[in-house]
Amino acid sequence: MTAVRPVPRTRREQLRGGGRASLIGTGFGVMWFALGQAVVHGAARPYVLAAGALLFAASAATVVRLFLPAAGTPADEPGTAPAAGGGGPRFLTVLLVEVAVLGAGNNVLRTTLGHPEMMLSWSALVVGAHFFPLARTLRAPMLRRLGAAMAATVGLAAVAVLGLGADAQAWRYVPGLGCAAVLWGGTALSGLRALRRD
Repeated sequence: MTAVRPVPRTRREQLRGGGRASLIGTGFGVMWFALGQAVVHGAARPYVLAAGALLFAASAATVVRLFLPAAGTPADEPGTAPAAGGGGPRFLTVLLVEVAVLGAGNNVLRTTLGHPEMMLSWSALVVGAHFFPLARTLRAPMLRRLGAAMAATVGLAAVAVLGLGADAQAWRYVPGLGCAAVLWGGTALSGLRALRRD
């Protein structure tokens, strides 16, 4: 059985693909940030909002910096070949399992256990974990680092609540803000790499 060789991409396709991925990361970062910042109050709130605005701006700028050059790049300019594999049934299977585990776990936390404040931490664990099979399916090793960083935000929340005596809302704001920072930062870095690629 011979391996299927990846179809060569043009530079324009490469930039547009990076732009779409960056747009997805930026959008999900906004969702995580919105959920986390909602329970931040007091003197810390202006600093949280300012830091979030800066990270969002860097991530959004990456989207623009990928789509704009794509529009001006000749349609026949060669790009790098994509890694073999990606997408297909495995991709959909990972997403379906993720949605099922997210829903079941959050339902148990909200109803049976009576700890709805932990739902965002559970979501960060599940979403972080789903990046590991996606990294293999999409041949994108960076997704493993994103997944590990997102899961680590739950460890930070546990340290804050169980070790340092923080309010139980830390189960929400630590992974919410942390996952937003991870996604926005990862988007900005991956966008820079795509722009530098020959």
